[in-house]
Amino acid sequence: MNLLDASAIFNLFQSGEYSVLIAGATIPLARYEIGNILWKNNKIRNRISKREAIESGAVLFELIDSMEQVVPSPDSVLRLSLEEGLTFYDSSYLISAIESGYDFITDDVKLYNIAVTKVPTQKSSDL
Repeated sequence: MNLLDASAIFNLFQSGEYSVLIAGATIPLARYEIGNILWKNNKIRNRISKREAIESGAVLFELIDSMEQVVPSPDSVLRLSLEEGLTFYDSSYLISAIESGYDFITDDVKLYNIAVTKVPTQKSSDL
C-alpha cells in the first residue's frame, strides 16, 4: 500500500489517476492541505476560478474520504521534525508511512530527499 502526501494527491488528481488515490492511504491533515492548494491556485496564482476550486474540492475531498486514514504518533512526528528540519506537517506524512509500513509517495523535493533514506519512496509520476 502507498501513503500519499497532499502534493502527490493533487498531482494524481490532476492526472486523472483516481484509482491510485482510492487504493492508497493518507493522513487526516491531507484534506486541509488540499484545501490550501486549491485556495492558493485561486487566490495567489490565479490558475483556477472560484467555481473550479469548489468543484475540484468536492471531488478531492470525496476521494480523500475513500482513502485509508493513518494517524501518526505526535511524539514521533515532532522528534523527526526537529531532527530533520522538516515542518511538522511534512513529518506527519513521513512518520505515518514509517509507522504503517507503507511506501511513501510525495512530489515535495525536500521531503522526498529525506524520505528515501527512511522508507521506500516514490514520486507520483513513478506510479
